[in-house]
Amino acid sequence: MAKQCKVCKEDIHPVRAKLGYDTCVKHSTAERYSGIISANGKTDYELNIIKDPQLAKHLKALSPVYE
Repeated sequence: MAKQCKVCKEDIHPVRAKLGYDTCVKHSTAERYSGIISANGKTDYELNIIKDPQLAKHLKALSPVYE
């Protein structure tokens, strides 16, 4: 039997349930992370994880990619 969301009583995805979550994605309180890839040379790349949603929105506004 599938585990059900404690808010809406819909079935939780089996992988999500196996990880210990008790709510569906729709009712999750977790914030989405963003990432920025920066090039430090021709072959040297770095992925920066942004956990603050307002900072991610600000950086997205500064990026020429999203114009």
